Amino acid sequence: MTEPASDEDTHAMLIPTSEIRNWKDLQDRVANLFRDMGYEVSSPLTVELVRGKKEVDVHVVDPRTSVPHVIIIECKHWKSRVPQETVHSMQTVMEGCGANTGIIVSSKGFQKGAPEAAAKSNIQLMTWEALQKAYGHEWFLRQREKLAPLQKALLQTDGLYLDQWETPKTIFNWMQFNRMGTAKALFDLLAEGRQVTLEIMGGPKSYDEPGPFYVSPPEGNPDAVRDSFGRPSRELGDVRAWFAWINSSAQAVIDRTEDLLRSTSDAFDALPGADQDAAFKSALAQMRTEMPVRLLEEHLEPEEYQRMLGLLENRKQAG
Repeated sequence: MTEPASDEDTHAMLIPTSEIRNWKDLQDRVANLFRDMGYEVSSPLTVELVRGKKEVDVHVVDPRTSVPHVIIIECKHWKSRVPQETVHSMQTVMEGCGANTGIIVSSKGFQKGAPEAAAKSNIQLMTWEALQKAYGHEWFLRQREKLAPLQKALLQTDGLYLDQWETPKTIFNWMQFNRMGTAKALFDLLAEGRQVTLEIMGGPKSYDEPGPFYVSPPEGNPDAVRDSFGRPSRELGDVRAWFAWINSSAQAVIDRTEDLLRSTSDAFDALPGADQDAAFKSALAQMRTEMPVRLLEEHLEPEEYQRMLGLLENRKQAG
């Protein structure tokens, strides 16, 4: 008979069987696992057979294949192991509905004879832990794929207003923020975006990397505590929690930045024409002062370049 995974085997899993509350919870978690990977999922679904109909717990279609690949999954959160009769029943359903693969997920494992019944078929017998391990790498890659456009958006916005050394780009890139008094709010958001980008680059490297993971949320985050250096810190229990937090944090920075861009642009456009012209003339005057220094960037050491830009900034503030 097939035994369920031991506690020693599951210490680094995303969700252990001990957290499964009932059969519906197991069914929902299996369905969500495949949804997270980009599959088309129906749970439950009544399928048409050659003779009659049958409700399956989870029906999965892979939309990325040229020829549709269908998986049907039965979830058994029973107090006993699954017998071989369940395997035979699934074989009948698969043949009747044209599924390519069948999976039986059991919380307690399988009776003797069940593995033999499934051996020469397209049916896989798995515990909940085994299912997560089997699809763990694919799940992890899909989460990284979904995170990639958020990271790209953060980097594009950052590159529009700051260079590598956190020096503002030419004045025209943030002229409207300077005129409307929202430059500090912009640079605060850019700093927050850079922190999120660093968290993305330093995040977990595999689906089963054990937690906890410690991240640095922005100041004022209600879930943060102070670390030994006095900086805000938050503990995330596992890889799934890390992805949930990083996606939410990245999207929040992007949304708030877009709101600030929109409101600043609208406010600038609402200014009288004379005020807009004055802002452009001021920006041009500052550019004439800054441009010679910026042209020297590739010829100077970073420290000296930063020092010269600092002198220019002090001059602007003094003026």
